[in-house]
Amino acid sequence: MRCKNTFFSKNRKAVIAPCFFTALCLLCALGIICYPQASFQAAQRGLETWWEIVIPSLLPFFIIAELLMNLGFVAFLGALLEPAMRPLFNLPGSSGFIIAVSYLSGFPLCAILSNKLRRAGLCTKNEGERLLSFTSNASPLFMLGAVSIGMYGNPALGPLIAGIHYLSNLICGLVLKTFSPSQASAALKKKRVLRGALKAFAASSQLRTKGFGQLLGETVRNTGLTLITIGGFITFFSVLVGILQEAGIFNLLLQLFYPLTVFLNIDTSLLQGIFYGFFEITIGIKEVSNSSSDLLAQLLAIEVLLAWNGLAIQAQVTGMIMDSDLMATKYFLTRLLQIPVAILITFLVFLLPLEEMLAVKAISGASISPLLWGGAVALLSMIIFLVLSLGHCLPKIPRKKIIIIR
Repeated sequence: MRCKNTFFSKNRKAVIAPCFFTALCLLCALGIICYPQASFQAAQRGLETWWEIVIPSLLPFFIIAELLMNLGFVAFLGALLEPAMRPLFNLPGSSGFIIAVSYLSGFPLCAILSNKLRRAGLCTKNEGERLLSFTSNASPLFMLGAVSIGMYGNPALGPLIAGIHYLSNLICGLVLKTFSPSQASAALKKKRVLRGALKAFAASSQLRTKGFGQLLGETVRNTGLTLITIGGFITFFSVLVGILQEAGIFNLLLQLFYPLTVFLNIDTSLLQGIFYGFFEITIGIKEVSNSSSDLLAQLLAIEVLLAWNGLAIQAQVTGMIMDSDLMATKYFLTRLLQIPVAILITFLVFLLPLEEMLAVKAISGASISPLLWGGAVALLSMIIFLVLSLGHCLPKIPRKKIIIIR
């Protein structure tokens, strides 16, 4: 008896996790069997989201970003941006490229790029985890296109939603810097930064051993496999949400929180959208946009869901870093940190006189393209980083001492 008790006490932790996830998988399988029509429709909805939103917003940037890394441009840019990125975020200069890409594309691209940066030895484990944590931005195509125009019919809402989302994530990056040990960088001591950048460019380029056609073929093949993986995550969580909805789990939660909604005068559809968005943000934000709550409450819910990312996105990010030593702990903690930051910024923004702009409901034909808007933000961030880097590299002019003769 003692041997059995000792065995179970030692292996309790090793048994609990497999039993828990096995039970979840069995429940999901049972839900698919019990609700086949709901599961099929949810799978169609997930594949539609993947095909219409994810692939157009990620595919071009997957290919271009990986090509730029393989060609050595990221290492070149990293040497140039090192003087700016160290004081701002305590990160290597190559992280500036990933920060800029995060404004052009959406998750989980920056998780993949952070993983590649770590595997290439261009950042430490702590730096890669912090970079992964605050570059998990939503796609501008999703915020400016699907949300502001597709769901609200108001192009003016897009830059507001995206601006709050980007700013709150950037603030989280600055906060993470305070909890990381400062590291002295050799690049800051170099006077000839451009020459060092060119050396890094030549040393890291894979064109020395491979042809451009081979690099392009490998990049397209890797991108295709990655996008299929992302589509699998989206479809699985879409089916999970559909099963929970059909099984009445969300209705049960709404009944449990009903006294709170009455006390705070919150629309139940808004709360239902938050429940949906906890798993998948596209479905959740769609439900929030259909609620009868005022615009401030809806935007608060949208920013909370964008900051949380949803379990579907979190699973994608975790899956994209499995082949490296990066851990997702800082990423999850940053999701919790970004939520109050985004809420505070949203409240502060609504103190400004924005009623006329936000009241527009007709789709304007002259609205800015989401990719053009994201590209402008990315280009502006790169220009700021380069100006700061050049400012650090300029020689300091010694002050002349003025001698006063009495």
